[in-house]
Amino acid sequence: MKKLSTLLLISILAFNISFAQVDDKFSFLDENEVKNFGKPLVTAFGIGMNTGTFYTAKVSSLFGFSIGVRAMMIFIPDDQLTFKPNLPKGYSSANGVEETATIFGDKGGVYAGPYGMITYPNGINETNFPIFYPQATVSLLGTELLVRYVPLKVEDRSITLFGIGVKHSVSQYIPLVPLDFAVQIMYNKFDVENLISSSHLAFSAQASKTFGMFTAYGGLQYESSKLTFDYTIKGDPASGNPLVRTDRKISAEVEGDNTVRLTVGGALSLGFLVLNADYSLGAMSVASAGLTFEF
Repeated sequence: MKKLSTLLLISILAFNISFAQVDDKFSFLDENEVKNFGKPLVTAFGIGMNTGTFYTAKVSSLFGFSIGVRAMMIFIPDDQLTFKPNLPKGYSSANGVEETATIFGDKGGVYAGPYGMITYPNGINETNFPIFYPQATVSLLGTELLVRYVPLKVEDRSITLFGIGVKHSVSQYIPLVPLDFAVQIMYNKFDVENLISSSHLAFSAQASKTFGMFTAYGGLQYESSKLTFDYTIKGDPASGNPLVRTDRKISAEVEGDNTVRLTVGGALSLGFLVLNADYSLGAMSVASAGLTFEF
């Protein structure tokens, strides 16, 4: 478990962002602009937390147990790399570039106006966001319980990933149906002490068909994502933005763009071992792979 926890941490930080960097970047932003700057991160976390929940719609009619890992790469689209800031009247770009970076973008904007300069933070200049985590399932009489839990301690902060989901077989009620059908509800929570607290909810309808050792599967999923940023503005008395001239603590809740996604994939069963891969189209695209031991 310790090795899995370390891999989870590495995957979350692999896109070159540390908690100190997050604090530093947000400290330039008021509670209104942090929503525009941080929304792509909320969406990406939501995509990641709501991925890897199934590789078949079939649920054991008696008893089943599995343990495995999920790895994924979330692809950040170009329109999530910049945003147009809400500037006070009389302000314009000092370098001719009207948009500024989101957290995944590159260069932050600089704007000049009657009350001084307004400077926005640089992003981390990344278009891919990897996530990795372990999970386990227990199934009984056509219903499956999925659990994720990883506690960590890094940079003197407590980090917790917790997820729980319930899937129920629908095809068990339909005699002679050629496909397996199921519905699932999933809740995930990811917290970093004194920095972020996030919650992610997903409802999905799933279908699959098995051909020998291979299973083709797909699903339609509705999802939502919400994250609260807790940080301290480092006041700059010379700033043209009056909301960032003094030190103050901020707690800003941001909703992601997560709504609906379509997933298609395939799984290969090799005895107790199942390998799967899938691709999802939604607010952001994500490629996912899994390794599972079934019992």
